[in-house]
Amino acid sequence: MYMRGVFFVLFCLTVSAAASAVELSGELTGAAGPEGFNQSVYLSLHRQMDSVDLRLGVQCDYGQERILQLTPRWQLEAQGAGLFLLRAGQNVDHYTSSDLFRLINKNQRARGTSYAVVQGEQLSFGLLGQIPLRSQELADALFVESVFTVGPLAFTGLQLRFLGPRGPGAAAVLQVTGSLGAWEAAAAAGWVYERGQECRGTVFELRKTGSGVRGGFSWQSVDPGFESLFAKSNRYTPNRVGWELNLTLPVGPLEAGMTLRRHTDAALTRRYDRLLYTVQLGENVGLEWRLEPTRALAFRYSGDGFLWQFDAVNQVLRHDRETQGGRWSFRADGQRKIFRIELQLEKTLAWRCVFKYDFSRQLAHYFLRVRWGTANRYLQLELGEYDGGNLAAAFGQPPKLKLSWSQRF
Repeated sequence: MYMRGVFFVLFCLTVSAAASAVELSGELTGAAGPEGFNQSVYLSLHRQMDSVDLRLGVQCDYGQERILQLTPRWQLEAQGAGLFLLRAGQNVDHYTSSDLFRLINKNQRARGTSYAVVQGEQLSFGLLGQIPLRSQELADALFVESVFTVGPLAFTGLQLRFLGPRGPGAAAVLQVTGSLGAWEAAAAAGWVYERGQECRGTVFELRKTGSGVRGGFSWQSVDPGFESLFAKSNRYTPNRVGWELNLTLPVGPLEAGMTLRRHTDAALTRRYDRLLYTVQLGENVGLEWRLEPTRALAFRYSGDGFLWQFDAVNQVLRHDRETQGGRWSFRADGQRKIFRIELQLEKTLAWRCVFKYDFSRQLAHYFLRVRWGTANRYLQLELGEYDGGNLAAAFGQPPKLKLSWSQRF
């Protein structure tokens, strides 16, 4: 069945290429390094036909230790008399539920994930095939989501049924949202039934916008096993009970803020408290005083193309500056005795250089990347591993040389 899908996409690409109003595109990417050689070719076709939008594609992956692998991608959207939208596809983003817990997120997919969804203003339902659970096990799912509006209130219900390797499961959410002037409120209760166990989650959010005092209050009670099933991350951390308050108050030219959180686990054995005060003067000057969970006193001053930031408690200094030809950054941590310098230049070649040193362990780390080309076509050489801006990361890694390339057409 899988190979039939591949040949179906290839057939559609070939036949449709001669049709009118067709956009053809593709991308070639590859890399060669200590891990070996790999390359990927992606061909895509897009055609708009009245109320139908069709996208077809196929990806070909191969490499030094990988056999040729073909993966079809397709997506169909059809508007039905303006009342509903029919969407279907495979190996592309699918559907995101509107509940506060976000039980379904469109980017949670694996190779072979497919979907068929009918979306309307008040009712949406669909099928998800071979979609990963949070455990990364693949499951098939059926969902129905409805929205009923009464004045300023909106009532949402989500029903979800799924079947995975460890048996069937179900989930449900009841939610109400509303707004009145500058005030917005939302409350939701969710249930997850899996392997004979029931887990619950309950949340409440209140927000105030506009002039004067702004902020929000939230409360949650989420059981250890309650998760956003078909999403890469949880909107609300499992095994967490408590409340959080955020306030912002204008005081003349200043803007004062406070964050206060009081969270525990369900067994009341651990605390996840947070206490933070901020003062902001315009867009350029700011002060942050954090008391929980760790202490910090950070001063921030920014302007056109530069940033100074210093944490007096943790002895951390950061300075960023943009120049006509690129940008550079300096960071130093006095307690951990680490400094880091990063330089980026945009000339005929795009350079990115990083050097940092840990005096306590007497370890050095460096990274160099040189890129030639444009966003649509480039050849890139990397030496070392980029640390993502993390002062303590990537020390002790052996130097690696990697060549990569990309071509869009």
